[in-house]
Amino acid sequence: MNAAHTPNSLGEWHPLDAHLRNTAELAAEFTSKFGVQDLGKLCGLLHDVGKASTEFQKYLKQLHSGAKPHKSPDHKKVGAASCVQILPKGIGDLISFAILGHHSELPSRADWQSTIHTTPIPEEVKKEAKALIASPIDANHLAKAISALCATPTELELFIRMLHSSLVDADYLDTEAHFNPEISTRKAKAALSDMLQIFLEDQNRLINNSPDTLVNSLRRDIYEYCLKAAEMPQGVFKLTVPTGGGKTRSSLAFALNHAVKHGLERIIYAIPYTSIIEQTADVFRSIFKDQSLVLEHHSLAAELGEDDEDSWARLAAENWDAPLIVTTTVQLFESLFSNKPSRCRKIHRLAKSVLILDEVQCLPIGLLAPILDALKTLVDKYGVTLLLSTATQPALDIQSPYLKGFANTVEIVPEPKYYFDKLKRVNYHIEPSPLTWEQVAEKMQEHHQCLTVVNSRKDALTLLDILGDDTAVHLSTLLCGLHRRELLQEIRRRLKTGAPCRVVSTQVIEAGVDLDFPTVLRAVGPLDRIIQAAGRCNREGLLSSGTVVVFEPAEGGAPIGWYKTAMGEAELLLKEGCNLHNPDDLEKYFSKLYQVVETDSKGIIPLRCSMDFPETARKFKMIEDNAVPVLVPYPDKSGLFQEVLSAAKSKTMPRSLWRKAQGITVSIFWHELDQHRHMLEELLPLQLYAWHGEYHPVKGIGTFTRDPSDLVI
Repeated sequence: MNAAHTPNSLGEWHPLDAHLRNTAELAAEFTSKFGVQDLGKLCGLLHDVGKASTEFQKYLKQLHSGAKPHKSPDHKKVGAASCVQILPKGIGDLISFAILGHHSELPSRADWQSTIHTTPIPEEVKKEAKALIASPIDANHLAKAISALCATPTELELFIRMLHSSLVDADYLDTEAHFNPEISTRKAKAALSDMLQIFLEDQNRLINNSPDTLVNSLRRDIYEYCLKAAEMPQGVFKLTVPTGGGKTRSSLAFALNHAVKHGLERIIYAIPYTSIIEQTADVFRSIFKDQSLVLEHHSLAAELGEDDEDSWARLAAENWDAPLIVTTTVQLFESLFSNKPSRCRKIHRLAKSVLILDEVQCLPIGLLAPILDALKTLVDKYGVTLLLSTATQPALDIQSPYLKGFANTVEIVPEPKYYFDKLKRVNYHIEPSPLTWEQVAEKMQEHHQCLTVVNSRKDALTLLDILGDDTAVHLSTLLCGLHRRELLQEIRRRLKTGAPCRVVSTQVIEAGVDLDFPTVLRAVGPLDRIIQAAGRCNREGLLSSGTVVVFEPAEGGAPIGWYKTAMGEAELLLKEGCNLHNPDDLEKYFSKLYQVVETDSKGIIPLRCSMDFPETARKFKMIEDNAVPVLVPYPDKSGLFQEVLSAAKSKTMPRSLWRKAQGITVSIFWHELDQHRHMLEELLPLQLYAWHGEYHPVKGIGTFTRDPSDLVI
């Protein structure tokens, strides 16, 4: 008997034939969601056929005996080459791509071709492969199913990704079941129909217990529109709702009803910032109670215990096998364009889902063209319904030489401008002349509670120093994530109790963070960022009107790149007297912006067309990697700091500890490493440094990182 894996804790070998057939069954189930279950089955049957070689079986026995072979024979190359030889052309090519990448990474077309043409195939592997393909292959049927999904080069590229993802997940699941037979790796999932009933009951209680105010009346209107739109056919929907319009619950109402109506399998809620993710996940958990119904997948989510590595939460985070996922847009899109099996594993779960992009205006403009191209394919070919949700809707349905957006979109709330007018809670004041930081500080001192949002970390620290308020709060990524989270709680406490609360922040506080200031000052920036800052002013409508002051800083530099270009476009529109309460004016702004900013600045689409998976993954970065994570001695987590240091030095970093450590890290730029080398310790082999200088209770590591080329984060 040939084996796929060494014995498990019960002393049982993993038979190769059983592993191949079980993986084939799972892969067929996953690929059935997009109509190619026969291809998925073939992929599973042949993915480890290279392990049938005498050389590999000898290797497994050596491992089991305690010997340490030099290296494992490369069974994936043998399997990939076998597919091309024994399967019809085209079908064998696709399967071999997925098999070649199922343990290491999806290759480039050149590497794939080199591998399949130069890898020798042992006779015993050929025999095993032919025995596995016992029934005839309906090549014409498969070719039609594949061609329906792959009309363009980028559609073909995404199809390979979805096939690869299905195989990786199926392979991992069956392997995990072998090595951990006492743990069920496939948890029974709650039906979305049951979740819908729970939600409707909770929503009815909320409506019945809410006072009959104008705001609540408008929120009910928006909610009813979402229920009505959920009955419509699948496609691309827009939810353009002003801040405070209840879009979080209304978007969930749409998603649950729409998923049940169309037999969809999950809801994926993607959000740009972790601060909003925690806020949103808390809302969902308060509705459903059962924590297994809501998977919060990001670096600062509730951590696993060190002995809980095989729990449902750990597995679900890897393959998104849960009914409601709350994640980051970074996690979503960098996984979609990755070539690493561990990241690609989850993406087949996008098929037959409702995908909600919250605060969709935060998608990076330089990557907008490849993102939209992939989203259109998911909608057109993989049964995805897409919901674009924000108070500042970008023009993603534009059709121009500069950006090919969505051809057909449905606006859920008819005439959004009506609701923006009704929910108008601020008055904008545009300063006619530039303001010095001293003048900005004076304006802040005139108010008991005030928020000022600036364009860079350097500007935030400069204003903070000039303000001279010992009780002032500073928010930027010079503070670690856990520190920022605690400060947001403190800000909410002060605002609620009427305590003094002056806050200087970068835009980490914008786009969905639930805060309510009577006065907000915003340095001129992109038009949508100004409006998002205004969403932190008089958010609950408790004042007759809040005040938003937009000013041009007399000092300080503008960040380079698209942000500076967007600032220029915003300044022109503000001088022309655009209406910041009118979503139509914002759409015009985005349309102009797409004409002057490169929407595929990394050349991702040509790379995808050439099937260069490694280079696509390397270049597609939602967050530029010109910064490195630095572990900081945040006082509230000094024990965790020491624990991570010890683990890193002993090279025994558990997954759960590594994830916890992300909450006490700060990103600093590569050029700053040399400036502060005496305070930094490199933790090898991790791409992580430890900060041994001061961690200031207000400025974080800001007393040491002051640089005029500061980025906007």
